[in-house]
Amino acid sequence: MNLCAIRWPVVTGAALLLAASALAAGTQTVVPREDPDVVLHNPDMGWVLYENFPLEYRQKATATMTALPGSTFEGCDAVAVMFAWSDVEQAEGRFDWSRVDKAWDYWLQRGKSLHMRISTEPLFGWSQVQPPGGLGIPDWLLARIPEDQKKRREDGAQFGWHVDARNPLYQERLRLFLKEAQAHFTGPRSPALVDLRGFGRWGEWHSGYPYAALEDKRAALQGVLDIWSEAFPQHMLALSYSHDPDGPKALYAGPTRLLDPAFTQHYAEYLRYSAFDLALKKPNVTLRRDGAGGAVCSNQRKLCEYVYRELRRAPQMSEFVTGYSHARGGGAAFLKWVVEDALSLHPNYISLLGYSCQDALDFMLERPELIAFGLKNMGYRLVPVKVTLPKTIRAGEKFSVEMEWVNRAAGRALRDYDLRVRLATDQGRHPVAQADAGTLPTSRWLQGDRQSVRAEVVFPKISSVGPADLQLALHDPVTGRVIRLPLTHRTRDEFCKVGDVTIDAPAANSSSEHGNRP
Repeated sequence: MNLCAIRWPVVTGAALLLAASALAAGTQTVVPREDPDVVLHNPDMGWVLYENFPLEYRQKATATMTALPGSTFEGCDAVAVMFAWSDVEQAEGRFDWSRVDKAWDYWLQRGKSLHMRISTEPLFGWSQVQPPGGLGIPDWLLARIPEDQKKRREDGAQFGWHVDARNPLYQERLRLFLKEAQAHFTGPRSPALVDLRGFGRWGEWHSGYPYAALEDKRAALQGVLDIWSEAFPQHMLALSYSHDPDGPKALYAGPTRLLDPAFTQHYAEYLRYSAFDLALKKPNVTLRRDGAGGAVCSNQRKLCEYVYRELRRAPQMSEFVTGYSHARGGGAAFLKWVVEDALSLHPNYISLLGYSCQDALDFMLERPELIAFGLKNMGYRLVPVKVTLPKTIRAGEKFSVEMEWVNRAAGRALRDYDLRVRLATDQGRHPVAQADAGTLPTSRWLQGDRQSVRAEVVFPKISSVGPADLQLALHDPVTGRVIRLPLTHRTRDEFCKVGDVTIDAPAANSSSEHGNRP
């Protein structure tokens, strides 16, 4: 069966009025039955489990895959594998990916999409273990950096070394390492998202090397951004937009539960201080917020809204400021607010409350209602809320389908999805014709916006006459997956009924310029 593909423009305002005047008397407008309770698992969205095996691979470690070897974390769509530069290139030019590969393939075999939480900066929490992990810059390279271009910062027993990112040797070796990382994880092992952890403590873009002047810091971060974005041209890089505690307190003043415009007077300074204005010039840089549920200030919320509504970038990632065992002490209402706060940042992905191991599993097992609530509201949830279609369809005759869609979720689809239209008899169980009907601009649909589109469709041949269901489905051309829609009438292959039609015999002289799909 050959598919006929026809693209169409987005139709709004006066154009819709003109189209309405041309509608024949043989049309009908239907409201597909929406299922508000169904939980969907679609590409490029979902809960994220953290896996720290490359950092803590020792006996009795707390890596998820070793601490809970029997758990698949069903209902969690993605796993983020955390490691640092120092864990892989322990000697110059010698890259040992074995521990990263073991964790990567372990979760890939269990059906998860993978995030690369790669850090070229110190991950403080593992500096105490023996041997230490997550140190960031490798020891062999650190030894070759001049003393006045590196700084050790401490927090209790935890420590980390930061270097002046303008150092030519540092930039050369960073570029080579990231190039190696990109080349290693390609094809079916390619990550769905890469963390840009290239400056500061935990790689969260703060409290790193203390530059003498702001322009020195901006020049250094520009170099870091250039190297990372060039290393991963086909991937979105998630950059933490936390505030830098080394900066003026006015940049992160005010409430942490809502956006208060009174505390955004220093917004431009906040952007400049951490070079977010430079970062967002990179088309493959997006955001992640490490601190949802109690630590997101007004300047950060304003930046998040700008990137979502004006730059329309996805996927964004929300990580909680605390774990589940601590948060549940606040009660059910507080837990619900914590998840709602993460959703307010327009994420496609949210880390499990608890991050990893037993605490994350307890969250999934004890709060299934919050897991479902998150899945119904993060990422995208595309609904055809009104469809105008003909009452009668004939083979070889083009017809229009007017549709109004809405995205009910907080994030965004990464791509434009293809629309497929189908006729099925026997109460929708027996397909008799199918056509590709173009591509919808789904990557532009933001939460709550109504989007009107029109498809021109023709079925060159139809292998039946009489009553039938008109069904539609969205198809992701990159993953090859059908995008599940929250409608009640869904088939096993995820086509959704939108209306009843009658298939009429074609006129005797009808012909088609298109291929067939019997």
